[in-house]
Amino acid sequence: MKTIINAIAKRWFEAVSPKRLALIRIATGCFSLWYLLSRFDMLQRMVRDTSAFDPVGLLFWMKDPLPTDLFWWISIGLIVLNVLYILGWKFRITGPVFAILTLLFFTYRNSWSMIYHNRNALVLHILILGFVASADALSLDSWKNHRKGRTVKKAHWQYGWPVALICVVTVGAYFLSGVAKIAGDLAWEWANGSAMRSQVAVDAIRKSVLGAETAPLFNLIYEHTWLFLGMGILTLVLEVGAPMALFKKRWGVFWAVLTWMMHWGIFFIMGIRFPYQMTGLIFLSFLEPEKWMDTFLRKRRHRDEISEKATSIIFFDGICSLCNAWIRFVMHRDSHGRFRFAPLQSATAQKMLGPDFSLEKTSSLILVEGGQSYTKSDAVLRIAQNLDFPWNTAYVLRWIPRFLRNGIYDVVARSRYSWFGKEAECPIPTPEERMRFLEF
Repeated sequence: MKTIINAIAKRWFEAVSPKRLALIRIATGCFSLWYLLSRFDMLQRMVRDTSAFDPVGLLFWMKDPLPTDLFWWISIGLIVLNVLYILGWKFRITGPVFAILTLLFFTYRNSWSMIYHNRNALVLHILILGFVASADALSLDSWKNHRKGRTVKKAHWQYGWPVALICVVTVGAYFLSGVAKIAGDLAWEWANGSAMRSQVAVDAIRKSVLGAETAPLFNLIYEHTWLFLGMGILTLVLEVGAPMALFKKRWGVFWAVLTWMMHWGIFFIMGIRFPYQMTGLIFLSFLEPEKWMDTFLRKRRHRDEISEKATSIIFFDGICSLCNAWIRFVMHRDSHGRFRFAPLQSATAQKMLGPDFSLEKTSSLILVEGGQSYTKSDAVLRIAQNLDFPWNTAYVLRWIPRFLRNGIYDVVARSRYSWFGKEAECPIPTPEERMRFLEF
């Protein structure tokens, strides 16, 4: 027993980076903002149906719904506070106000039709984060403090216990769900899978009657009762055994991953979406997202350092109108000045591309970067990767098989003169552009 208490105390008062708490704040804020914006019109239509109003929770005392105009302004105010919550501006005031208003808003929303329990965890997470120091990093408040020369906050237990509390809330939601299954009429039928199989069948029939499409995997697995036995046992283990995730970090990560997969299984089998759970945002408190962010930024800085030190040169066909247009396009969207340019017809090309270089046999575009040469579609995509947003998003096309990419490239390259024409000679760049050219 003492070992268990020590393990819990160690987990509860663990020194945690303020970035972790801040990233959870940003994640919950972005999700709630998405919900408010995407459901805005639906919520405004919903509150017009006064006959469906049945107050629950903290609003049990209300006899009549709010005026629709007032609810519209409350919705706008909540969206504004949501943005400030994400940005972390004057968080000692905006954080608690947003947290309380979020609780009241979602309680009011649940006072119409069914109670959407899958969003309760989000509301409770925001309620915790709004009242703790979750804006001590990655916020406008922390940025202002940094500019004033104040000490940057480091890992401390004051950031650890709110994360632990969020874990407890998350685990508690699943544990109560498991207890409700066992305490209900179906009780242990959930364990043998029969209750789950019946629920899946009822959901499919309902969708069929309403003309909706059944879930992707329903027809494939419904006849296999042994699958439902396994899923029923796993579901109860994950829900009733959820408190075990609080004792050790590894157990928590393992439980979070399996539970996240369970939600995706529910989607594929029944077509039911739990967005907060399926995105994995509900499980961030069990992970170490600040380490992911630091690793990403470290790699990004390393890549930028390499690109600054390395010479990235684009060799292009100087008499091709398409190639010249492409070079101008790149130049105007390369705000960091990563690339230098030279025609394939230049002495620089002959010198840098080596004795095997032949203008007649080469591609119409060659990128030399970090001592390596890239041609055809590989060169185009690596160039695009280093352009300004949104042009750098074109790099996702690298997932297209190379033979398809290069096939399209070859067709355009072979026909570039007939389709786009030739220049009489390499165009002379403007004085501002000349410093970007090795030779012209």
